[in-house]
Amino acid sequence: MAKEYYLYVKGKAVPVSEEVYKAYWKITEHEKYLQRKDWKHNVMSFSALDHDGHFVDNIIDEKIDLEKIVEVKMQIEELNKALATLTKEERELMEAIFYREESLRSIGKKEKVSYQTIGKRRDKILEKLREILKDKI
Repeated sequence: MAKEYYLYVKGKAVPVSEEVYKAYWKITEHEKYLQRKDWKHNVMSFSALDHDGHFVDNIIDEKIDLEKIVEVKMQIEELNKALATLTKEERELMEAIFYREESLRSIGKKEKVSYQTIGKRRDKILEKLREILKDKI
């Protein structure tokens, strides 16, 4: 006696061949495997984002403030323009202090002046930059 195979469609048992039955379950088990893998790696399908018919609204990341990013980018551009107006010595001092994070003492030792002198130069340069950027930022 041959074994009978059934698949359920809308709650009703439909007789199918062994080949169709095995193919159906192979696909079904593969889908379950992929779903378990997605859960394990916290992957979300695009169709999950379209639960209410507003796909585009559901993928917007509201944690990112695009206006703020653009504003900061424009400020950085203005700062770079202002830095370009400095003399070579002024620019080198600013790079040493703010980019290479050298101490005022170590810079003073290199230039054979006191750290207070380096601090005064720094303050003078920063005031110059403030004046340049006053109306732009």
